[in-house]
Amino acid sequence: MRFVADPTVPRSLSEVSWFTRHMPRAASSVLLGRTRVYAGDWDGHLVAWDGDGEECWKADAEDRVEWMAGARDALGANGDRAPFICATAGSDLVILDAATGEERWRYELEGSADLVACMDDGSRVVATSSVYEIDYNDFIESTCWRFDADGELLRSDTFEERPWHLILDAGAAATMGLGRPRCGLMHQTDDDCQHLPHAPDDPILCGVTGESQTMFGHASGDFSVLHPDGMELEVFPVGSDDSVLQMDCGLQHAVTGGDGAVLRGFEISEGCPNARWEVDVAGPVDDLVLGFELAGSVSVWAATWDGVRATIEVRSADDGSLFATLDPGFRVRSLDARDDRIAIGTDDGSVHLLRQELLERRLEQEPKATQLDDDEGSSRRHEMQERLRALRG
Repeated sequence: MRFVADPTVPRSLSEVSWFTRHMPRAASSVLLGRTRVYAGDWDGHLVAWDGDGEECWKADAEDRVEWMAGARDALGANGDRAPFICATAGSDLVILDAATGEERWRYELEGSADLVACMDDGSRVVATSSVYEIDYNDFIESTCWRFDADGELLRSDTFEERPWHLILDAGAAATMGLGRPRCGLMHQTDDDCQHLPHAPDDPILCGVTGESQTMFGHASGDFSVLHPDGMELEVFPVGSDDSVLQMDCGLQHAVTGGDGAVLRGFEISEGCPNARWEVDVAGPVDDLVLGFELAGSVSVWAATWDGVRATIEVRSADDGSLFATLDPGFRVRSLDARDDRIAIGTDDGSVHLLRQELLERRLEQEPKATQLDDDEGSSRRHEMQERLRALRG
């Protein structure tokens, strides 16, 4: 398939979306289930929609939703499927019934609740929290909390560094990528917790667990690959001074981005990433995901923000070539990809769902005027920005 429209001409994100829904505040986290879309905002509102955009339920986490994860194969007391959603919000870990939104349990952590991960069967839920010291302008300690499916705390371990990525392996061991002072990894099981001193002078700033492996992005611009045993880390020099702040990986591709307004693509062969392409993008990369195929290639979705304008660039994971430029109107806060869908949450509270088939049809057509080209749209955008500034004080 070849798209006839000029990919450099921005088109409105709403124009190519399957549906768009709205949260009361900025959509800080989005999560795709098997068929549903889950979203949380800065005020703690949680909403679930079905595949056609019909609202399934609303819930209140009572504070900003930072992260979400889902236990899709969890079972109830009677042996029936009872999937649940985990969310970190404010200082709390909140567990909700995925079908109804009913709160199952809640646990107050210490400091700010950050990351959360869970086993597919729901048997373990692991979350991290961090304490920020204003006088030092930095995080002074973090804690990793481990629970069973019913909310019983199995153990908690406190350490100096803040984790920037959290993965649970098939045996429910948690591995976290750490910042300063010690850097490296933290490895927690039901029985113990230990620091692994890999890359001790190169803080980990982000991470991703893809279909084939886990990777971490470092402050030096390099990235590393976690060994399947969860205990070893192999570092791959990239030859760039741009810190890796965002990344994603699949079976055959990995992509990284950061403040340098550059995307870098890698081919994964026999577990090793090999540099393949590098392209300039519209601004520093806020978020990125690998998505469904377009024109025979896995797609890369990079959300950028240059301090004034937000852009989503959709590119080929094979060579970095541009498929489309999308105008979300507001800064993108969260991206998620699953199967033939992409979910996008933005600063004005919009939650967009895109589907592969509809997007392909839209990309064969010339774009309509974007909000930036439309007087009424520009006026609405200015009004929303003023509201956002007022709400933030």
